[in-house]
Amino acid sequence: MLTRKRVIALTWPMIFANALIPLVGVIDTAVIGLAGDATDIGGVALGGMVFAVFYWSTYFLRMGVTGFTAQAIGAGDAVESQRIVARALLIALVLGFVFLVLKSPISALAFHILQGSEAVEYKGAAYVSVRFWGAPAALGLFAVTGWLIGAGHTRTALMVQGILAVFNGVLDVWFVMKLGLGPAGVATGTAIAEWFAFILGLALVLRIFKADGSFSFQNLTLRDLLEPKAVKRLMSVNFALFLRSIFMTIGFSWFINAGARQGDVLLAANQVLLQFIVVWAFVLDAFALTAETETGRAVGRKSLTDLRRAVRLTSEFAFACAIGFSIITLIGGGWVIRLIITDPLVREATLAFLPWCAAAPVLGVAAWQLDGIFIGATRSTAMRNTAIVSLLIYLALDALLAPSGGNVGVWAAFLGYYIARGITLAMVYPALERSIQQKV
Repeated sequence: MLTRKRVIALTWPMIFANALIPLVGVIDTAVIGLAGDATDIGGVALGGMVFAVFYWSTYFLRMGVTGFTAQAIGAGDAVESQRIVARALLIALVLGFVFLVLKSPISALAFHILQGSEAVEYKGAAYVSVRFWGAPAALGLFAVTGWLIGAGHTRTALMVQGILAVFNGVLDVWFVMKLGLGPAGVATGTAIAEWFAFILGLALVLRIFKADGSFSFQNLTLRDLLEPKAVKRLMSVNFALFLRSIFMTIGFSWFINAGARQGDVLLAANQVLLQFIVVWAFVLDAFALTAETETGRAVGRKSLTDLRRAVRLTSEFAFACAIGFSIITLIGGGWVIRLIITDPLVREATLAFLPWCAAAPVLGVAAWQLDGIFIGATRSTAMRNTAIVSLLIYLALDALLAPSGGNVGVWAAFLGYYIARGITLAMVYPALERSIQQKV
């Protein structure tokens, strides 16, 4: 039976592991903030957004693998859990190399649509040109970490993310502050670090496989991996998650581009503040990941009681931490901003909008927690549909508030987006419980 003690045991490694995922972006922003000006920060912001559209649109690989793995283990099928990650790795590597081949036309189209200054777009294009070399490794790492989380190896996932963050930080400092390569140097360090972390993570997964007496390469033949029923289920769930990821990426890209419409200084300020939000979102997502694992196992066991217990215990911690993180942001955020931003105009603009950023953990925690619950249950259709509705609400708010309110309107609409995501998912949660009851 799931207890609060077990929730803490499962979650604490993922708190650190998840904090390290966005730390890659934070390090990129911090290093370029210390070594460059507003156009350098803006270039990394827009370049990172171009890459993120394709990177995060494939986040379904991590989500799908975690949910399916937890359900397979809950049903006592270790062999199928191994096949799940093998299928995901095939998809990840194929997509990653496709993105790499198409990086030039993707970049040209993206910067034709975006609305940054000429200097910002030039530096953003330099970032993108290098960053896509890490795409296959980045997507492969989704599959690897998804399996580790679903199988309950959260400490191993923490180690992989920790090594990625440290290696990326060292390389960023070398390429940017020592060699003076600017945004292209940031991208080079990140791409190299992702390849190293992916190879390490894959080796650790294979080691775990071999420690399990059920493992055999004969269970991972192409015929087994392409078994029609399993592939159909995988593609059905993953396609809905893919669409959901696309809509989510559009939402965050809209926020960054809305900042670009306000000028280079506010674009840079919003980019810095977004790093705070991303860090808190990933840290709080640790509780959602525990919810994914335990929800998936409850669904695998077809236990409504276990489902409700997993939802309640993980959410208690998540909401309490969200309040604490908002307070920490208000109290300590200014010190961090003054530490990492040297451009005085960017620093003052960032400090002015810090209270809006501080509200995000409290307003976003319901959406993040419910995401984990639905991912574990592999209810991807509901996630896709609520993502569409939430995005439409956000775009309507931005159209209403941004023209007259400037960057205040941009932030008000963005926080409204988090509220909309939480409400829409909460509205369809009862259907999830009914589906479990019908299986019993």
